[in-house]
Amino acid sequence: MGEDVKRMAELLKSGATMLPETCPECGTPLFRKGSDIICPKCNRTVVIIRSPEDEAKLVSDQTLENTEQVILARIQDINRSIKEEKDPQRLVQFGNALSTWLEALERTRRLKPPPAS
Repeated sequence: MGEDVKRMAELLKSGATMLPETCPECGTPLFRKGSDIICPKCNRTVVIIRSPEDEAKLVSDQTLENTEQVILARIQDINRSIKEEKDPQRLVQFGNALSTWLEALERTRRLKPPPAS
């Protein structure tokens, strides 16, 4: 039995449902497990866009996720700098920058939709 078929069988055994749609990349039937749609051959999550509203929501969600990742990277950069810095004035500058980035992170997270259960 092929690996793709084994993955499909494992998905079915775990309670996933086979969908009538196929993967846009490989043509394999897609499976829904919880709120995720999965391609067993590509081994990745697939998003089905049925309307312009779905596409706009997806772009918005991805933009917020990317923004959050950039902000977290900046916070990590500042954290590393604070650990090495001895100059009190620079520490104050880093503290102010950290406060700004944390506020931006909080705002970004408020805009994101709650995770699906």
